Amino acid sequence: MNIAPDINQDEIDILRALIQEAPDPIGLYVGREMRIRVANKAIHKTWGKTETVVGKTFREALPEIEGQGFYELLDQVFTTGIPYEAKQERVYLLIDGQLKLHYFDFTYTPLKHAGGSVWGVLNTAKDLTEAVLSKERIDKADQRTKFTLDAAGIGNWDMDVANSKVWWDSRCKELFGFTKDEQVYYNDVLRCIHPLDRKRVDIAVHEAYDAVLRKPYDIKFRTISDDNKTRWVHCKGRAYFTNDNKATRFAGIAQDITEQITADEKAKSAEQLTRLAAEAAGAGTYFIDLVNNETIYSPTLVKILTGEDLTGLKHADLVKFVHPNDVAKRQEAFDEAFNTGKLSYEVRFKWADGSVHWIKTLGSYLFDPDGKPIVLMGICQDITTDVEAREEQQRLLWLMENSNDFISLSTQDGYVTYVNKTGLDLMGFSSLEEAQRHNSEYVMPSEIEKLTDEINPVLLSDDKWEGEITYKHFITGEAIPGQAISLLLREPVTGELLGRASLFRDLRPDIAARKALADSEQLFRGITQASPTALWMSDENAQITYVNQIWIDWTGYPAESHIGEGWLNAVLKEDVEQAATKFLADYKDRRYHESQFRIRHLDGTLRWIVCTGNPQYNDAGNFSGYIGACVDITEQKQLQNQKDDFIGIASHELKTPVTSIKAYAQVLEAMFRKTGDDRKANMVVKMNNQIDRLTSLIGDLLDVTKIQSGRLQFNDSWFDFNQLMQDMIEDLQRTTEKHQIITELNPIGQVYADKDRISQVLTNLITNAIKYSPDADQIIVQAEIVDNEVMVCVKDFGIGISHDKTDKVFEQFYRVSGDKQHTFPGLGLGLYISSEIIKREGGRIWVNSVQGKGSTFCFSLPIKQ
Repeated sequence: MNIAPDINQDEIDILRALIQEAPDPIGLYVGREMRIRVANKAIHKTWGKTETVVGKTFREALPEIEGQGFYELLDQVFTTGIPYEAKQERVYLLIDGQLKLHYFDFTYTPLKHAGGSVWGVLNTAKDLTEAVLSKERIDKADQRTKFTLDAAGIGNWDMDVANSKVWWDSRCKELFGFTKDEQVYYNDVLRCIHPLDRKRVDIAVHEAYDAVLRKPYDIKFRTISDDNKTRWVHCKGRAYFTNDNKATRFAGIAQDITEQITADEKAKSAEQLTRLAAEAAGAGTYFIDLVNNETIYSPTLVKILTGEDLTGLKHADLVKFVHPNDVAKRQEAFDEAFNTGKLSYEVRFKWADGSVHWIKTLGSYLFDPDGKPIVLMGICQDITTDVEAREEQQRLLWLMENSNDFISLSTQDGYVTYVNKTGLDLMGFSSLEEAQRHNSEYVMPSEIEKLTDEINPVLLSDDKWEGEITYKHFITGEAIPGQAISLLLREPVTGELLGRASLFRDLRPDIAARKALADSEQLFRGITQASPTALWMSDENAQITYVNQIWIDWTGYPAESHIGEGWLNAVLKEDVEQAATKFLADYKDRRYHESQFRIRHLDGTLRWIVCTGNPQYNDAGNFSGYIGACVDITEQKQLQNQKDDFIGIASHELKTPVTSIKAYAQVLEAMFRKTGDDRKANMVVKMNNQIDRLTSLIGDLLDVTKIQSGRLQFNDSWFDFNQLMQDMIEDLQRTTEKHQIITELNPIGQVYADKDRISQVLTNLITNAIKYSPDADQIIVQAEIVDNEVMVCVKDFGIGISHDKTDKVFEQFYRVSGDKQHTFPGLGLGLYISSEIIKREGGRIWVNSVQGKGSTFCFSLPIKQ
């Protein structure tokens, strides 16, 4: 098939061969529908398609790029004949069943007939995906490296060998005592190094970038800052050379090792203690020379404090094993011992394997004749088993005493010796002495036989009985039904019977709660069934869990068919998507839900429904779902339609006589001017102005009826947004002598929308700003691009709007009420019409206002490619 009628077949064959063998993706699309005539192997691979795309339209071949702007760009190139070129453009393509992100440089070049008309578009591209993604990976790796160095407190540096200029990060400058903004040279660095280390460092640096030696740079030395603070630093790095062995860079890292060096210098050796020995008993010993800052300890002590047979640990290393929550307790013990001379504390140590152990430390200070401590020596012992036993006993006693259940202990023959506080209160006892009686006295008389014939035999055979039994109140005699567990207590080793323990739970609250719940559910269902409104509930996963009988009667479907997402089956097919989308969007944001949709009523009629719902939260504050209602608003819709029909008819009927009256008024004005009667002519002018106002109101009413019926037409085209703004403001400035319209317009460029409708919105916002700021003399109009949207704001300094009314100003016929608002003319349609225009152009409109200070009305339009 001939690609273009005015190109001969040889030229076509050559073009086709060149395209097919090209290494980069190339495609040739013909006609306004962009039908693919030629697509080389490279473009097939890039698209993830086969040769079957040839002959299809671009939209048919690549449906996944809908909404990404490429169909519109091709149509633009075909229409205008102007080539289009893009760099690193993002595009999502369906490859192997998955939508994947790619990056391309590409061009759309129009192909023209000899007469200049466009017959096709040549698409060339270069896949940059791997290059872009590689750069992103490198950038992320650099960020991770920087984060790691910062987290470790490591600085890095880089020296230009040729001019001795050194680049430092802030950590390096801190280690060497430089300010953050100070330019540093190599000689400056040498001056910051300790005099005893300076020569050694200088030699190591020169050996590192000596072309012959090329030694690794790895050295530890001291630095001295301007405030004479000495630090030990550890520097590691290397030099980088050119092909002719010339050093160009010398770079590396620096780390503060002062603490490590100081710790190494404080302890030199360990000796076996011969005093305070308790090694045979499993205790570890320590001896601290406070004068020379030396610590000597036994291997057993290290094992006790760390859990491992480690060597070479310093005192500071051992202290690190103290549990973080016990550091303060240990310090308090040392502070007290400094005054008393005796050290004693019990704290937890966290071993290397993560286990926690209780360690008891005892020690004594030795003082010189002046009372200054010179030696601290003592022992450490693992008391974990003892502490855990004490804690377990304390926990059991606490749990028993603070339990919400009755707990008692008794002898093996059933005589009660202990009852916890809950049990005393439950039985009506004022003291433990009153409770010390045989357990048979605790139960109702009718339960004595059960106690002797069932409970005691089972206890003796199984050491445990569990079941329901009824106790009695010792003052009122009230029966107390409950669930009980009785256990025989035996000596662990010999099995000797020691006594028995009993736990009793009062079931009266549970019985009352179950009854109240049943009553509440019955009441709820009675109310919902009697309600004239359809009621519904959902869970936290947006699944319907309940609908009442009204909804079932409306739809004719059984209750279970509405559960989950089944309720959508009752919604008219055309409304399902918007109803579901609105509900899920509100559910996601946990906000008040309101939507309108139609259902097919059981009687066969179409009914309009408004559905509302509020998010629900449990006592813990967690979202638990929605509760809502559905109301039949069919009659309201019919009344609204009748009102709109009336307004439309009335507006049309008024338009013709008003036009005639205006014509007569213009003729009268001309006649009076001709006769020189200016007074009457001016009166006609005022009448003409009122006719214009009436014409504007009629126009607003007509627009409203068009909006309601979906007949408001939009003729989108490309136009210069800044030029439109300037023209509009220039015209509107002539309408007011009091207000100055101040513009703050950033370059916007071309915008694709209905120019006249956008002009209508601008006119409404600016005239409103003038109208509602009678005591001000300025209006500010701003325009800029924010997040790929054109944003326009009109700010006035007038009466403003109260916060509780700002969300209503865009409603039909709404006018703000107040002391002064009734003096301002209008039907309350301008903002409603403006809102609908902006919404239908894909934009947003909103207002920020402070009553008494003024309002700022803004709208935004998406920038289309």
